[in-house]
Amino acid sequence: MTESAQYQRPDRWRDTARNNLWLVASFVPAICVQLHFPGIDALLPGLLISLQEKRWKQTVWIALCCILIQEGTGSLAFGATILWYGGLLLLFLGGRWFFVTNSLFFVVLLSGALGLFNIVVLLSLTTLQKLAFPLERVLEQSLAQALIIPPLWGLAMLTRKKVFRHAESGV
Repeated sequence: MTESAQYQRPDRWRDTARNNLWLVASFVPAICVQLHFPGIDALLPGLLISLQEKRWKQTVWIALCCILIQEGTGSLAFGATILWYGGLLLLFLGGRWFFVTNSLFFVVLLSGALGLFNIVVLLSLTTLQKLAFPLERVLEQSLAQALIIPPLWGLAMLTRKKVFRHAESGV
């Protein structure tokens, strides 16, 4: 093993530990936001950052954790969160062909699209379950979701850059 490879290994472990600690720590305030604003997915910015960093294995684990948390607290039948995060993935992968994914413009555009997608998901699932579709409440919730993603993402990126100095390098 070369001398440079020996010195990189401890840094990589430290960065991985710092990354995992940040992810766990970021879930706590996100869950608190969700307690105060029902119907809002505050876990999404962490998942979005993982997508932006192209950490695919990490993204799968975060998505699984988010799905378990969201499905356990939701009132709709199982599958709403899977559709929600599937829509995020499709919109992200489609958008990355046209935009720089770690820009504020992309995040604002994506959050607007997710706000509209939220209406589609809720309309579809309430129709399938033969539940009432409170249009005004769903519109308010979808607008709130679209408006809250960019500031939460920005705050998460600021803390991430402070805690994990190599966040953009994908190391």
